[in-house]
Amino acid sequence: MLAEKIIIIRPLGVGQAAQVCRVTTRTINNWIRAGKLKAYTTPGGHFRIWPNDLKKFLEVHNMDINFDFRGEQPKRILIVDDDEAYAEMIREVIHDKLPGCEMTITQDGYEALMMLGEIRPDLVVLDLLMPGIDGFKVLDLIASRKANYDLKVLILSGNLTASAVERLKRSRADRWLAKPVSSAELLHSVLELLSDEELGGRGLS
Repeated sequence: MLAEKIIIIRPLGVGQAAQVCRVTTRTINNWIRAGKLKAYTTPGGHFRIWPNDLKKFLEVHNMDINFDFRGEQPKRILIVDDDEAYAEMIREVIHDKLPGCEMTITQDGYEALMMLGEIRPDLVVLDLLMPGIDGFKVLDLIASRKANYDLKVLILSGNLTASAVERLKRSRADRWLAKPVSSAELLHSVLELLSDEELGGRGLS
């Protein structure tokens, strides 16, 4: 008999995964430590399992559980970075864990500003150093637009100097991360911003 359909788009804790799989938390921990169930570790040392990884685990092991983690409304993400390869890497990392997201990439700050009105993204992932119009100017120009709807801005930059961080603290950026950033760190911040949860500080570096 199939279990009741479950819809979730956030990472699951060990207890939640145990409920889905109908096993004990000890069993989940054993599966993770044995490498059978893919998980990541939070800064506090707790295991978290991405829904996509749990779904794959259930399928591989033929567990008769109907687990659906798709959100009802797809989240829209605008990635603004003049490094096309790096922007594509960001897209792939996010898509791997949040396949329901709609993502758009642009290498131009001016085009990014136009896209804000066209696609109304939930999150903008923004580089600071770009030709023509840099990330700080983009932040200044979107500041007034942020009041129109709930837009989040995540800065990814390889130039997070002390002076840059001070400017970001006075800007409308919601969070900033230093390049190169790990996949886990990027996903952690993206998910928190999309779910309107600020579990840590505003800036992470």
